[in-house]
Amino acid sequence: MREARAAVAVALAVSGTLLAGPAAAKSPALVQASVVAHAAQKLVPVYASPTAKRPLRVLRNPTPQGGPLVFLVKSRVPGWEQVRLAVRPNGSTGWVRDSALTLELDPYRVVVSLSRHDVTVWNDDRKVLQVPAGVGRTVLPTPRGTYYITELLKQPDPAGFYGPYAFGLSAFSYVLYHYGGGDGEVGLHGTDNPAGLGTDVSHGCIRVSNDAITKLAAMLPLGTPVVIAP
Repeated sequence: MREARAAVAVALAVSGTLLAGPAAAKSPALVQASVVAHAAQKLVPVYASPTAKRPLRVLRNPTPQGGPLVFLVKSRVPGWEQVRLAVRPNGSTGWVRDSALTLELDPYRVVVSLSRHDVTVWNDDRKVLQVPAGVGRTVLPTPRGTYYITELLKQPDPAGFYGPYAFGLSAFSYVLYHYGGGDGEVGLHGTDNPAGLGTDVSHGCIRVSNDAITKLAAMLPLGTPVVIAP
């Protein structure tokens, strides 16, 4: 545990900005390992800044969906982590005290190219998977930006609409605020329509083959960054 904490501290010290962005999608070798923050208590206050007196919000751990609460760290000051939040509007951040978190390094990142209609997975600077993807239609676009994996849901019917697994992302649709019983959260999941891969076909989610999502479910930890690029 001491060695793991030291490695995280070194990564934080070396990289002032800890997330992949559009430039990282083009130059993966330049990216440091991401730092994922796991909630270490049942209630996690999130502040607008380290000097704020009152929290902007208090998040529950586990989440309302029953999974662990995780964040992707963006930057830090002593005693605090600036984290990406899985809330609207997309790109929201907040500050959380170190005492409310445990930190882990994550070497993986996912890059979604909307123009190429593919998903590429990197482990540090090594490409480990590249597969065709179905993305949002023009009227229901997949939102661009840097997000992270918030949850993994095993589907009751592996041959169903979402395939065997679905990752929830910290991204939300710009158009849909209610869909499939949810609040417009964008997902990365399998499909019962493989003919749609490589096209603009979805309501904003990212679809890959059932074989690919099964591999990703076994590979990617919660908190892994997902860069959705043009």
